[in-house]
Amino acid sequence: MTSIIILLILASIAWFWMNSVRAKEIALQASANACKEIHAQFLDQTASLKSLKLIRTNTGRMGFQRVYRFNFSLDRDSRLDGYVEINGYKINKVFLDEADGATILK
Repeated sequence: MTSIIILLILASIAWFWMNSVRAKEIALQASANACKEIHAQFLDQTASLKSLKLIRTNTGRMGFQRVYRFNFSLDRDSRLDGYVEINGYKINKVFLDEADGATILK
């Protein structure tokens, strides 16, 4: 009985890790596409997890909402922040903080 519980815990950890890797890949692609859309430079080619929440999706199932932070530059001198909000594997919003206001892409 104890070995079954340990296997279930290990399987849950492995599933969560694979789920997180896939979500980060989606966030990286969304970040790069958003920067390309506004003609900005995607800095560091990376995104870092800012927040993780357990939410109820539109279908009523439980899922994770992740917000990833990335950096971009419009003039190659300044470093601005952007955020990608992902519900499950679906991109909810992409926020780009700019000097003259925030841009929200879907």
